[in-house]
Amino acid sequence: MQANPAPRKTLLIDRDGTLIHEPSGTFQVNSLEELRLLPGVITALHRLSCAGYDLIFVSNQDALGTAQNPRENYEYLNDKLFALLGGEGIEFAAVFTCPHIPADGCACRKPGTGMVDAYLRRKPLLLSDSFMVGDRGTDGRFAGNLGIPAFLLDSETHPDEDRTLSVEQKLWTWPELAHYILQRPRCSRLARKTKETDISIELNLDAPDGQGRYQIATGLHFFDHMLEQLSRHGGMDLSISCKGDLEIDAHHTVEDVALALGQAFADALGDKRGIVRYSWERVLVMDEVRCEISIDLSGRPYVVFDADFPRPAAGDLPTEMVEHFFVSFCSAAKINLHLHCHSGHPDHPGKGLKPNTHHMVEACFKALARCLKDAVRREGTGISSTKGLL
Repeated sequence: MQANPAPRKTLLIDRDGTLIHEPSGTFQVNSLEELRLLPGVITALHRLSCAGYDLIFVSNQDALGTAQNPRENYEYLNDKLFALLGGEGIEFAAVFTCPHIPADGCACRKPGTGMVDAYLRRKPLLLSDSFMVGDRGTDGRFAGNLGIPAFLLDSETHPDEDRTLSVEQKLWTWPELAHYILQRPRCSRLARKTKETDISIELNLDAPDGQGRYQIATGLHFFDHMLEQLSRHGGMDLSISCKGDLEIDAHHTVEDVALALGQAFADALGDKRGIVRYSWERVLVMDEVRCEISIDLSGRPYVVFDADFPRPAAGDLPTEMVEHFFVSFCSAAKINLHLHCHSGHPDHPGKGLKPNTHHMVEACFKALARCLKDAVRREGTGISSTKGLL
């Protein structure tokens, strides 16, 4: 059985008024002399291509193939346009053109999706990270029919287009939209319901001020306190609600929250382009406790967890569930983690120091938070792997 194709980050892009200027009199580019790129389009498309977006060309061309709009002329101008963009490393994965007029009632003309339906069944959109770029209301409605946002450009020819169809209800320039797409907060939402737990999570890895805001309720007060440490010290906004079978014990609640949070973390990171990936030899101290931690967002989950807690519980959280949280979270988030938490320095243990269980558990969560904050930091657009993916 053939596996379902993986969804892809995609930009669907109109031509006239979007890639090139559209003459106000004819609404049609008829000669090479009229072929002019919009400001900033090459730099923006190059940045977006380097960030891993597939580029798809989708254009309505009224009466294409008639004397009014000769196909030879259209193809000639397109060849020149694609050659110009290709010289800057910008390639389109597919090119689609509707040759009809509105009166034809065809299925392929935007805002209908007939032009791209078959293609997108083979190469589906990653809905959380795909966009339409155009200059008309038909482009906005086309995006809506595909279930993705639209960026409508500030058009000389169509200045009164409906802003409500565009991201943030505004008209954009190419530099603005490229910056918005590449620097927007990395967010995810997840709901997970089983016979044992009912969980909802909202995560933003890029809290606006880097402080991390949280709203957490799992029914386990000490566990809530630890998840708050992840949010605040990891610089991520985090909302978690869990209704679990605590009348049995804490196991299902802690395990399922860890799995759901790990999946939400992986979803927010996406293809991991541009991230630092590693955080190593981090040392975090909390009074008598010293926690050493290193992580790799490698896509290969593996955990080494070395911590002996003096007491069986910290508050209402069984300490045996602390390691299980780390293993479950890293399994879902596909993280390699090594953690060692002890009283004093491992080579020179403090004489007479008795580690506090609360301190040890909290140091583990704070250390994880600081490492995640370091490893997800964006420093470019490439993937930190010779394999080309993480």
